[in-house]
Amino acid sequence: MRIAVTGAAGQLGRWVVDRACRAGHEVVAVDLPAALGQHSGGVRWRSADLTVLDEARAALAGADAVAHLGALTSPNAAPEPEVHRTNVEATYNVLLAAEEHSLASVCTASSINAIGGIFSRRPRYDYFPLDEEHPSYCEDAYGLSKWIGEQQSSAFARRRPEVPFSALRFHALREDARAAGQAPESDPEARWRDLWGWTSFDAAAAACLLALHRTAPGHAVYHVVASTTMCAVPSEELARRFYPEVPPRAPLPGTTGFYRGDKALAELGWDAHDEHPPIGAAERRALSDRWGRPAVAGRTWGSRTW
Repeated sequence: MRIAVTGAAGQLGRWVVDRACRAGHEVVAVDLPAALGQHSGGVRWRSADLTVLDEARAALAGADAVAHLGALTSPNAAPEPEVHRTNVEATYNVLLAAEEHSLASVCTASSINAIGGIFSRRPRYDYFPLDEEHPSYCEDAYGLSKWIGEQQSSAFARRRPEVPFSALRFHALREDARAAGQAPESDPEARWRDLWGWTSFDAAAAACLLALHRTAPGHAVYHVVASTTMCAVPSEELARRFYPEVPPRAPLPGTTGFYRGDKALAELGWDAHDEHPPIGAAERRALSDRWGRPAVAGRTWGSRTW
């Protein structure tokens, strides 16, 4: 399968490109021109400003699926209006280009901040642990842009009901549990707003490939967050200390995370307990063609050969 990865030179993008190549896929790596000069090798690189529709169209040409990871990743990365405009326009353009090129699967990088979190003055949580149905109370330009990106994905899924659209809510990407536990943010006072969560790069990259191979059509949002917090303090103690007003819906024993991952496990096969998942068959297999036949190298996908 030929996978376009936007934001390919970014922190997560590099992991997704590498994992997709190791899984046997052909990768079209897309990023801004300044980011591409430092990369070479067997990956096809394309420069694009995704806020320009024609450049997004050119970047996705010939692909079978897209993992859209390109974004400004905090409200402090640029002036707030620029963060909002960049993320919202780029996501819309990628979704439209994916539709025009008849891409068979779409995965977009969302964030747990789509419901509010670290950038909120005082986050509002209605219950613990959080599932994907929890309302959004985001306040900042970044979180708002990610929430809007999920709505854009849902809208395009209604236009293309046969195609899977997956929005993955990542959280505080780290190498592994050791790196998370040693980070300054592991102090309970440091990350109370976004509930001490984190995700390993390896697990996040696996989630992208699993989402692109999802067989059920339609739009879906998934929490892609580790099963444990990055804080050594027991989670139920953290909840009592920082959020005494939030009712529990399930126990949080030990350092259990505050974000539920059962939906991602049931629908994607992504396990929140595995920070370094091996590449399995579900990440390697090619999509079927439009008539339900397995797609293999040399066969056509619509009007394209890959």
